[in-house]
Amino acid sequence: MGRLVKWLIGIAASLVGLVVVLLVAGFAMLNTKWLQQKLLSQATQMLTDKLQTKVEIDSVSIDLLTLDAHLFGLRVEDRQQRPMLQMEQLKADVDIMALLNNEVVVPEIKVQGVRAELHKVPKDSLSPDTVANFQFIIDTFKKDKKPKAPRQPQASKGKKKLQLTLNEVSLERIKLMFNGDSVDLGALRYTQQKGSSPEARLTNLHATWERVNKKGENVTNQATIGRIDIAEQVGHYTALLRDLSFKTDNHRPRKNTGKPNRGFFDVGHFDIRANMKLTIDSIEGGTVHGFLRECTARDTVSGIDIRKLQCEVEANKNGMVLNNVEIHQGETQLKIEMAEMQFPNKKTGRKLSYRTSTIRGKAILRSISRPFAPVLRNFTLPLTLSVRMEGDDEGMRFHDVVVARPNGALKINAQGYITGLKNKFDLKVHFDVSNMTVKQGEPERIINQFVVKKFMMKQLNRLGNIHYRGSFNVLYKKEEFQGHLGTKSGGLDFFLTLDEKDKYLTGTAHAKDIRIGDIMDMKDIGPVTAKADFKFDYSKPRTALMRKKYGGKLPIGQVKALVSEASYKFVKAKNVSVEMVSNGAIAEGSVMAPGSFADLSCTFSFTNTNEMKKMKVKPKVHFNLFRKKTDAEKAAKAEEKAARKAAKEAEKAAKAKEKAARKAAKEKEEAAEAEEKAARKAAKKAEKEARKAAKKAEKEARKAAKEAEKAARNAAE
Repeated sequence: MGRLVKWLIGIAASLVGLVVVLLVAGFAMLNTKWLQQKLLSQATQMLTDKLQTKVEIDSVSIDLLTLDAHLFGLRVEDRQQRPMLQMEQLKADVDIMALLNNEVVVPEIKVQGVRAELHKVPKDSLSPDTVANFQFIIDTFKKDKKPKAPRQPQASKGKKKLQLTLNEVSLERIKLMFNGDSVDLGALRYTQQKGSSPEARLTNLHATWERVNKKGENVTNQATIGRIDIAEQVGHYTALLRDLSFKTDNHRPRKNTGKPNRGFFDVGHFDIRANMKLTIDSIEGGTVHGFLRECTARDTVSGIDIRKLQCEVEANKNGMVLNNVEIHQGETQLKIEMAEMQFPNKKTGRKLSYRTSTIRGKAILRSISRPFAPVLRNFTLPLTLSVRMEGDDEGMRFHDVVVARPNGALKINAQGYITGLKNKFDLKVHFDVSNMTVKQGEPERIINQFVVKKFMMKQLNRLGNIHYRGSFNVLYKKEEFQGHLGTKSGGLDFFLTLDEKDKYLTGTAHAKDIRIGDIMDMKDIGPVTAKADFKFDYSKPRTALMRKKYGGKLPIGQVKALVSEASYKFVKAKNVSVEMVSNGAIAEGSVMAPGSFADLSCTFSFTNTNEMKKMKVKPKVHFNLFRKKTDAEKAAKAEEKAARKAAKEAEKAAKAKEKAARKAAKEKEEAAEAEEKAARKAAKKAEKEARKAAKKAEKEARKAAKEAEKAARNAAE
């Protein structure tokens, strides 16, 4: 019996040893390159059959002892036999010891040399191949959704769920292409060691894509990120972005080509380099809250020079809110307490809109000269700005606009709007200036900021403090200005137009009792009331020809005026016609004052507005005593008489109408007062009757109470 037991134990031990040997041998065989390649060949063939396309893998290496796996040379074609996916190497390590604690720890996953070429023809294309070339992979491995059976509650078995920990993930040399667009990634590395916060670093990301804009231009876009560092700190994430660049090229000349007065800003030719720092505090319910701590951006060609940009950001799919915004463009600095934007949504019909709190700042207009207005390149006078704005994709509105000089020499109060942003031909900029005050000497300082020819600076300075109220419009190739100008020498109402197409300044001005003599330093000329129409040429080619032919420094144009009242020394005149024409070198004109006894007239000329005392004047007198008037003159005089009579009658009718209006207003006011008086009287009477009725009711109540008391006593007795 003992021998039998020993014999059975020996057999069992031999069998166990044999099983162990077989397992070790099998394990060893699985670790051999020959068997792994054999299995790889079968697996590759299975994938080829399942996907119905060519799949190739050069080799695999799996160490079952350490659970390290390497895959080399993966290639997958699409069903048009085009290369779709290529990968040089995939490496993955697993910590076996951690499995004993029900934890999957992956020390490293590394992917190198990936190239993916994806295609999908748009549905509106004439090509029948509108399905993505990678769709067949999705369809092949997509599981059919089956209705889930109701889950039955199970008693907890105390099993611990597997925990996955990735210590390091790295991607190197990744290139993705989709319909001609491409994204190249130099490297992306994610690390999280035990006891430390996760970190990620991206280097050398480059993207290129082409789009057709609304004008039908094919625009090439390029974006590059030199480096991004992302780290998790206490309660938030920090991202540092370095060497960002964004380029656009519409393959057309810049918009300012051949237009020296137009800025370099052109969305078809961006070349912006930037650096920034972001922090994200929370991401809850689809809303992201964070801060843009630092940002600098520069485009040396267009002149964009953002030296500082920071704000608090809260954003979701519906819109975003910015708080405590600070932006420095060159020497210009702006601060905005709050700005919010609503994103458009075609499904709900929601449109783009935005609004801000009061924007305050200091502006040096030279900072925006290169991108937007080269004419401001020498404008270094500091200005202060305050404005609220709101708008949408079609227009903008500006409220409570205040522009001033820090020294108090200039202050402008205005409000306005911009419409027609989608079409330059419909563009309209309109501003109403409720008040503008410019102190003496400041207009000359402002004009000196521009590289332009300066005329009549002395006369401008003699106006003293200038006050203006009015409005202006900026239209397509046209600007319009109108309003009232008040000076110490009198007031002026004007309307003028700058025609950017034909390059003419035209307009009308009306002055009442303006002291021209004080302005022009000609003391013998008294107050003037006049209306003038003028037209000046500011075309550089045309004026250059005139300067070359005649020389001179005067404006080139003409003026026609009707002087209602004027005086020269002791002579007063009415209804004087004045005409003047200037070729740039000399201004020549004539003055005609018709009279019943004689027509007084003169011609004049001058070459320098600063030396009007040297004006050459030639007087003329035409006596009308013995001259027979022509039929035209008689008709003109009769017409003038009829016009004066009609004007008097119109004035009389207007006065009568005004008197009737005042009378009607007075009667209406008296009726209103009488009605109010009657209402007060009726209210007083009603109040008196109410008090009387209340007194009577109170008396009757007391009488009834006494009778009730008496009846109660009698009943008690």
